[in-house]
Amino acid sequence: MLESLILFIAAPLAGMGIRVPLFLGALVGVPLIVAIVVISSSTGARLLVTLAACLAIGGAGFRIHHPSLVTVWLGHMAVIVAIIAISLVIAKAVFAPGRITHHRIEGGVILYLNIAIGFTSIYRMISELDPAAFADISGAMTETAALSRMLYFSFTTLTATGYGEILPVNPLARSMANLETVLGQLYLAILLARLVTMHVESRRD
Repeated sequence: MLESLILFIAAPLAGMGIRVPLFLGALVGVPLIVAIVVISSSTGARLLVTLAACLAIGGAGFRIHHPSLVTVWLGHMAVIVAIIAISLVIAKAVFAPGRITHHRIEGGVILYLNIAIGFTSIYRMISELDPAAFADISGAMTETAALSRMLYFSFTTLTATGYGEILPVNPLARSMANLETVLGQLYLAILLARLVTMHVESRRD
């Protein structure tokens, strides 16, 4: 629920210049992610969230004193690593043996949303490297406005909607867009097939 509010309400409002909901969501969401990973039994997820924290702190510290493209990339990389960490924990719970509950369905939806968030950061990294990587993304945009636009592009790519308002021009951006589309379609097919199989198996027991 919190992730949905951040993605579909706070992020668009931030793109319009209203940043308070996004800030409050991040203020609550980040500690929540850390808490979930810490109490989990996944050593890999704990290591990843520790790495994400180091990248975020290092990027923020260097950005204050020595701002550069590298410091911006560190911030985006921290988001990507954190998304992978929380996704590992959720995936372990979603696909564990046992009865299918609404909590597992919600977990599956969160995993799907996480793909879009992760690729949003990847696209931002590419656009920082090449400001002309995406058509209709102005370099004069504020960070929150550009992030909102890129999140929109990521979701239309993930769902294979492809409205065509934002176009990847850079070869790497096109490659990542293709990869996200493939992952988005395969995820739905694999997730639904797996959940149905688990549901049938649980009813036989």
